[in-house]
Amino acid sequence: MNLNQTPLSKFEDDVTRNEAILSKWMKEADWHWFRYPFLAEGETAEKRAAFRDFLAQHGYKIAAVTMSFADYEWNEPYARCKTKNDDNAIKLLEDSYLKAADQSADYYRNLSRSLFGHDIPYVLLMHIGAFDAEMLPKLLELYRSKGFQFVTLQDAEHDEFYRAAIDPRLSAGTDSLEGAAIERHLSLPSPPAPAVQLNNICR
Repeated sequence: MNLNQTPLSKFEDDVTRNEAILSKWMKEADWHWFRYPFLAEGETAEKRAAFRDFLAQHGYKIAAVTMSFADYEWNEPYARCKTKNDDNAIKLLEDSYLKAADQSADYYRNLSRSLFGHDIPYVLLMHIGAFDAEMLPKLLELYRSKGFQFVTLQDAEHDEFYRAAIDPRLSAGTDSLEGAAIERHLSLPSPPAPAVQLNNICR
């Protein structure tokens, strides 16, 4: 659900309904993390504050996002190309996917270093999809080649940058590097341009 498009009570009921299965399968692990679907936190200040109160009452922390390259956009083109057995187009998708991830990592690293003089622990947003699954080994290899190491969400968001963002009991702070730059009245660098027009592939 998109909180900006859903009544608060219905959205909260959906969260509550999911807790039983999360508790069953996660057992003693720390599963009380909430990432806003579509990164939508509510279309009004009142709704945003009310849902943060709900999260606090239910013991949730907020999973902020500080790195993303819209990986989900490759899944539909991949399904089309796979259906057509178009190996050349699939290779184009693979190359453009890795290029987008590479450029995005550089973009966020440069933004973090401009803001703080160093890399913060980044939280990478990804989605479940057939192409994501296919590309995951190469994607992990790419990130490791750029010097990234992988840690738990808890370890990453222990960094001071995330303190106000993750604790719903506090007034909402910025939960993105772009937001931090805007707060400091810094000019945002141009985001990387897409390498291919994904909607046009294998039509």
